[in-house]
Amino acid sequence: MKLYTIILLTFSFYTMGQSYADITGAQRFSSSRALDDFSNLKSDVLENEIIDDIKGSMYFNTNFEESTVVFNGVPLDEKTFLRYNPYKDYIEIGKNTSQKTASSILTKSENVEAQIGSDFYKAFSLNPKDKRELSYLVRIFSDQNHKLYLRMSKKFIDEKPAPSGIGGFLSARFEDKFKLFYTPAVKTILTELKINKKSIVKLFPDDQSRLKKFMSENNIKLKNYKDVLLVFEKFGDKQ
Repeated sequence: MKLYTIILLTFSFYTMGQSYADITGAQRFSSSRALDDFSNLKSDVLENEIIDDIKGSMYFNTNFEESTVVFNGVPLDEKTFLRYNPYKDYIEIGKNTSQKTASSILTKSENVEAQIGSDFYKAFSLNPKDKRELSYLVRIFSDQNHKLYLRMSKKFIDEKPAPSGIGGFLSARFEDKFKLFYTPAVKTILTELKINKKSIVKLFPDDQSRLKKFMSENNIKLKNYKDVLLVFEKFGDKQ
């Protein structure tokens, strides 16, 4: 294996057996001063990452961006620099845009959201077997009827022998993974949205004929989430 990680975390809250701090009890903060105390929403991380002969990156964007943290629906005043780590599924905190390594991570909670550049991140419970397990999703579409979220992740693929006849080894790499999740705007329960014509068309019962025509005329094959987003941007916002 070519990827080695040594991590030491010090939490501001008690941990739940996962690599993030629990904020379920954070409602005990009774003053606006406590609400704006950004230090209560992060945990220190000392990390030594050794990457050797791995193709690709564990990030989609390695840069820290000036960002806004939202706690219980209220944006915090603290100036913040964040980036998302899709391999570990946590949001890293930096001190400026030129920083290369993270010094802390943002508390992962359904009450804590983050606007990083143009992307809005929110943690959801997606595992029915463990409601405490949270995953970050990016909201990519929202109107009065629909909400569409994207889960972006990186999977580490270890090196392995090349197919017979080629010889040698296939290098270790990071593989991009994307999943779509959907919910009607009036509900909060997410379901994974399959990227196929049948799944998408049924979400627009009043526009099925026009939608099919639109996809045909524009050669939209629904091969990835970007194709789905085109459909939502065209047929969303219907009153």
